[in-house]
Amino acid sequence: MHKNTKIRVLIFIGSLRSGGKERRLIELLTYFKKKTDFEFLVVLTKDEIQYQSFYTLDIPYLVLKKKWKKKDPTVFFQFYKVCKHFKPHLIHTWGRMQSFYTLPTVVWQKIPLVNSQITGAPTKRPKWFRLNLIDKLNFYFSRIVLSNSKAGMESFNPPANKSKVIYNGINMNRFNNLPDVEQVKAKYNIHTPFAVLMAASFTPYKDYDLFLRVANHVTKLRNDITFIGAGGYEKSDAEYKRMLRLSAQNPRILIRERIDDVEALVNACTIGVLFSVNGEGISNSIIEYMSLSKPVIATAAGGTKEIIRNNENGYLIINQTEEEISDLIIGLINNREKYEAFGKLSKRIVEESFSLESMGKAFERVYEDALN
Repeated sequence: MHKNTKIRVLIFIGSLRSGGKERRLIELLTYFKKKTDFEFLVVLTKDEIQYQSFYTLDIPYLVLKKKWKKKDPTVFFQFYKVCKHFKPHLIHTWGRMQSFYTLPTVVWQKIPLVNSQITGAPTKRPKWFRLNLIDKLNFYFSRIVLSNSKAGMESFNPPANKSKVIYNGINMNRFNNLPDVEQVKAKYNIHTPFAVLMAASFTPYKDYDLFLRVANHVTKLRNDITFIGAGGYEKSDAEYKRMLRLSAQNPRILIRERIDDVEALVNACTIGVLFSVNGEGISNSIIEYMSLSKPVIATAAGGTKEIIRNNENGYLIINQTEEEISDLIIGLINNREKYEAFGKLSKRIVEESFSLESMGKAFERVYEDALN
């Protein structure tokens, strides 16, 4: 690598609003903060930073002002000028359009592109010609294409000779010194001994309808279990408003917007669930559940199968009905020995395969490969 000089890396992402890839980037920057031979600049296309921990990293950032609401061709030129000034050794993108916007700069300024646009593993990819063309161009001009799951690679199928999988890494220090469980439950109006959490954004890609059906079924059978859904959403998000409306009649189904103390809430809950309409990559929510020794019940699609071992640290859902899923939840709550064994294995899997150190070192090797 470049001796006697810091390696300048330009990170390009849409925003730092609550989301999986955004959380993963924050974790990565946390790792690199202690590396004195790297210098980072974060570039956004939307002035939205919901992770307060980003400010504590003291990493410079700037926002490209979009003149058009959606696809804005002026971003190509704005990004080109930023790179002329910052002179990065590497560009690292975190999104399809962000990768696309870099291409003139990558070609004309001859800067290697590390592409992390693959963050999911959809079982059904859109057949729109325009999106597929953009993906092919992005992959062609990328030095290295990354995914956080093997399933993501299979779904998007970038050139094999430049493709690498790096699993999410999580900073386990986030789970130290958490507040008292009863205080957290009181804060979120959880008045039952047990709680089931779905920490996921309110988008059509998450199956909150199944979550509500399971919640309604379980709460009819038991009065000691609360269900809580919490995640990011846009203020005009119809999906979030629809969930509020559908859950309003059941006091033991709580729908909350994005929260800042997700670790404390996970710790206060009994089981973590994640129901998806399309394939996940490796979900940060699932890793957070497992880091706090929680059993997980999740849709068996995409990268989820790479972290959940069915009937060992949780359950993979394929075509089960809400009644069958409800039985799994109640069965775990009723069987303390099985519940604790699932949770213990969950934490061990994270410690062995999803540590912040292992993810950070893998990205360091990728940066070295891209430069060499």
